[in-house]
Amino acid sequence: MSQTYDQIYQRFFNAPPPEHVKYGESKTDILREARGFIEGFDLTMQTQVGCPGGCLFCYVPSGRMLTPESLRGGQWGFEVRPKREVVKKFETHLREGQLADKTIYWSGVTDPYATRPAETRAIWDALNNAPAHLRPRRIAIQTRYRPDRDAETISDYVRATASSDGGPAVVVSYSIGSDREDLIRAWEKATPSYQQRMTAIQTLRESGIWVVPTLSPFGLWSDLEGTLRQFKGWQIPYITCLFFKKATDSANTPSPFLAYLEHEYPMLLDPQWQHEQLARLQSVYGDHVLLSKAGFASLTAPHRALEKMLS
Repeated sequence: MSQTYDQIYQRFFNAPPPEHVKYGESKTDILREARGFIEGFDLTMQTQVGCPGGCLFCYVPSGRMLTPESLRGGQWGFEVRPKREVVKKFETHLREGQLADKTIYWSGVTDPYATRPAETRAIWDALNNAPAHLRPRRIAIQTRYRPDRDAETISDYVRATASSDGGPAVVVSYSIGSDREDLIRAWEKATPSYQQRMTAIQTLRESGIWVVPTLSPFGLWSDLEGTLRQFKGWQIPYITCLFFKKATDSANTPSPFLAYLEHEYPMLLDPQWQHEQLARLQSVYGDHVLLSKAGFASLTAPHRALEKMLS
């Protein structure tokens, strides 16, 4: 039986987790030029600072350039600062042509769907109302929450938008690292369950939206092959995977969580075990499995990545 979230939090920070999420406000802009590990995109979009998901394995709070010092450590997941006038700022950027034919990563720091439904819906409404020449080339949504709440509106946008490179106007990179609810609830404070995520993926695919499931960070599975076969049934052309990692050049798993894994689940860090899991992925998806940076890079032009796999 795995430990609970509260027990692991206490172990990491020598204190119980706060009882409530504290909400503040941020005056910073929602867009910035892409850099670092997301430099393949033109822009990144972030509508709030901090994430209520509170994932204990998240690399963001340990990144000096990714989040304010006040939100690092034990405050991650318990303080969120929505940005002011998000929709107004987005509409201004859109109207002024700053998004035209750009590739946008939404978002590499906080989950874009861990925010108010009215806000994300208004962003898609603005995109649907924008002239074709002002629309982005591609929007990549990185989430483990419920973008399917906007499935109809996103689908309208996808059908009405022709990207300049012939690829999808929207791609959802959907994080689903385990089918074990005990691990999800132990490691992620307030995120959707495995079944809710599978429902979200199914809804998005049935709405004609390109989805790339990312098995990240790759945990323990009860029925990995069953999940992969379901992806196949939804005509998902390829998947990506990110194993827990340390001592690399970006997005390292934070040291307290690594120490926890080394004690409780050492196989998750074992290269041989990871190689065996890759073989399991390939037993269903063949060479349509992209790892780490290759998987992330594919999001800038998923149709090109698929063409390369098929050639």
